[in-house]
Amino acid sequence: MSEPGIKKAYLELHTAVFLFGFTGILGKLIEVDATVLVWHRMWLTSVFMFLLVIVTKKWQSIPLKELPQIALISTLIATHWVLFYASIKLAGVSVAMICLSSITFFTAIFEPLVFKNRFVPLHFLFSILVVVGIWFMANDQHDQTEGIIVGLLSAVFSSLFTVFNKRILPKYRPRMLSFVEISLGFIMLSFLLPLFNLFFPMNFTMPTGEDWIYLLLLSLFCTVMAFNLSLNALTRLSAFTVNLAINLEPVYAIILAFVFFKEYEMLGMGFYLGTILILSSVAADALLRKKLKTAH
Repeated sequence: MSEPGIKKAYLELHTAVFLFGFTGILGKLIEVDATVLVWHRMWLTSVFMFLLVIVTKKWQSIPLKELPQIALISTLIATHWVLFYASIKLAGVSVAMICLSSITFFTAIFEPLVFKNRFVPLHFLFSILVVVGIWFMANDQHDQTEGIIVGLLSAVFSSLFTVFNKRILPKYRPRMLSFVEISLGFIMLSFLLPLFNLFFPMNFTMPTGEDWIYLLLLSLFCTVMAFNLSLNALTRLSAFTVNLAINLEPVYAIILAFVFFKEYEMLGMGFYLGTILILSSVAADALLRKKLKTAH
C-alpha cells in the first residue's frame, strides 16, 4: 500500500472516529429506551445505505451461503449498540465512552486468535496503556458498576465485530457490505427483541419530533458516513489499528458531554492523564507502522 493510500486511510479513520464521538451525545438526547433506539437507528440506516448503494452504483450480489456468516457478524454490531446505549442510560455518556476504550485490549487477544497470527507484545503494551488510561478516567466514578459492566461488554462485541469484519471485508465492496450488515442486523435485532427485553426492559413508544431529528442525524452522519469511512480504512489498516484509533472516540465524546451535559466530573486530573495515555497509544501505533514500512 502506497504512502498516500495509508494517509488517506488514516484520514478516513479519524474522520469516522470524530463522527462516532457524537453517537453518545445523540444517544443521551434521544429519550426512547436503548433497544428501541438501536432498532430505529438500524432500519433508518438500512434505507439510507440502500439509497447510497444504488446512487453510487456499488450494488454487488452476495451468495446466499455467505448470508448466515454475515448475519452473525451483524448480530455482533446490533448487540454492541444495544449494550452501548444501555450503558449510557445507566451511567452517562462519560462512563460508557470510557468503557469503549477497552476494545483495544480485547482486540489484542481476539485478532491473533481469529487470524492465526502471533501475539504482538507491543499491541499488549498499547492495550495496557489504554486500560491504565481508562482506570485514571473512571477512578472518580462511584455507584456505576452496572453501567461499567454493560459498557465493557459493549466493547467486547465491538472488538469481535471489527475482527470478524476484517476477515470477510476483502470479498465485498465496503458500501454494499455496510448495507447488508446493517439490514441483517436490523432483522436479527427484531428477532432478538424478546431476549433483550429480559435484560433491558423496554417501553416500545414512538420517538418524539425531536427524537426523529436526532435519529436522522445519528443514522446519516454517525452511522452511514462514519461506517463507510471506517470500513474503507479497514481495507488498508489492521483491525487492531482501527480499534486503537477508536479510543479517541471517548475523548471527543467526553468533551462534547462536558459542553452539552455539563459532565464536569470526568475533566479532573484523571481525565487528562487518561487522555494522554490513550493518545500516546494511538500515536505510538501509527509511528510504529510508519517505521516498519520504512524499514521494508
